Amino acid sequence: MTASNKLAEQLITLYRQKFTGVLLITAQDDHQQWEIFIYSGKYLWTEGGYHFHRSWRRNIRYCCPGVNSTQISLRAQPQMRSLSYCLLNTLLQRKIITRNQAIALIKNLSQEIFFDLWQKEYKSSLEYSQETTSAHYLLKAGFNLSLDFINLEQMLFQSQTTWSAWGAKGLASCSPHRAPLLKGYQELQKQLPDLIFSNMTRLLNGQRTLRDLALKMDKSVLDLTCGLVPYFFKGYLRLLEIPDLPPISCSTKD
Repeated sequence: MTASNKLAEQLITLYRQKFTGVLLITAQDDHQQWEIFIYSGKYLWTEGGYHFHRSWRRNIRYCCPGVNSTQISLRAQPQMRSLSYCLLNTLLQRKIITRNQAIALIKNLSQEIFFDLWQKEYKSSLEYSQETTSAHYLLKAGFNLSLDFINLEQMLFQSQTTWSAWGAKGLASCSPHRAPLLKGYQELQKQLPDLIFSNMTRLLNGQRTLRDLALKMDKSVLDLTCGLVPYFFKGYLRLLEIPDLPPISCSTKD
């Protein structure tokens, strides 16, 4: 299963041109939007898309265990383009998290977003536009230009490989942002040991997405989803569309 190369072409071109600014992406079917921030052709961050706030919270729990990001106060600035990135940068500057943790979070979150972009480009089409800025603008917007940069080509390759593996299993139309909900309890309960059935009813409650569950169960989202597919086809499982979590709530100082 492969996706169009338009996304890769756009980003590789900007990488070679040493572009500084924002690549704006809009899905034609549902008008979902993403903003990819780039400095001198180097990848910084992506904002927007599906379940962005859920993804942020999930990845900060995974990459920065024990960190309570809601206790951090940020000084409000009108130039701020990404509250999530500014919060991450503040955690780094205050030595609450390490540089390696910050980079791991950016990589993990970006991999999820790029997977979504590959899937969206497979299903529909994406419109691209560019917003050229200066390095000074990005600094004022809250981006850390001294943080180690993510290898853009490597990230593109890894995310497309993940998407290809997902499609090869027949899951191209299945979003990892869907939440599995178990139904038909009585029939299924007869077929499973009590402990397994109890765990399934507890976890598959329609409140956690496939990505949430994969992290909780320490599995890849692909392996988890493939394990649930038979229950889906037998009618024991529904995949629900659930909303994103609320945006990050941080107290601000004037």
